[in-house]
Amino acid sequence: MILMYHNVDEQAGFNTVSAENFERQIRFVKQHWQLTDMDTYVRECRTNPRMATVTFDDAYSCLAASVLPVIRQLEIPITVFVPVSYIGKYNEWDENLSGFKRLNIFSWNEIESLSQNSNVTIGSHGMSHTSFGKMSFNQSEDELRKSKEVLEKHLQKSVDYFAFPFGQNKDFGFATPDLLERVGYKAAVSTLWGRNNLKENHYRLRRVEVKPTDSIEDFQCYLKRKIDFRFIKQEIKNLIR
Repeated sequence: MILMYHNVDEQAGFNTVSAENFERQIRFVKQHWQLTDMDTYVRECRTNPRMATVTFDDAYSCLAASVLPVIRQLEIPITVFVPVSYIGKYNEWDENLSGFKRLNIFSWNEIESLSQNSNVTIGSHGMSHTSFGKMSFNQSEDELRKSKEVLEKHLQKSVDYFAFPFGQNKDFGFATPDLLERVGYKAAVSTLWGRNNLKENHYRLRRVEVKPTDSIEDFQCYLKRKIDFRFIKQEIKNLIR
């Protein structure tokens, strides 16, 4: 299981889980799953359905105060996916959404400091936070390659994982598993709902999105119930789009 968060802050809001709920959620997962880093998850997820890892899209600066103390205390690894052209800026791609709130993104200095944390893996979220469904093949390759190279140059370490912006089937475009592998990524995550990746291609990994409105009871229910209704809803969505 891969948990997907965007932002965490004191109060829940636009794309933001409350800090209190986040800590309660992570403590619950730690009690029932084997929490690990992305490297171990990708290597072993097809054989261990009780393995879990935690991811954050967009690299929002609130994570420094709301997430890092929790993962340090609980010794939890996380992966943060960075939209490279927006480093030091904000979530402009959300401006037309209902309830939009401006969320600041880490600066380069903050990203570099974050990458030194042994519990944090930095991944790419592309350059422009644009759906690959809107790109040509050459644009897709450039987004994948350039975002990886820029991050590696600044961080002086390998960037092995990619998160698709928006991340549904229509957002993959020409960014095929073959292209992702050729550019040098070990795996890529989507926003397709799924509690496990026992049979998934490693360049189309499913995640469990945690929503700001999810109570701790909601969270526990959709992780533990036998019938995965959100997975079924996702499959129906895949068929009609």
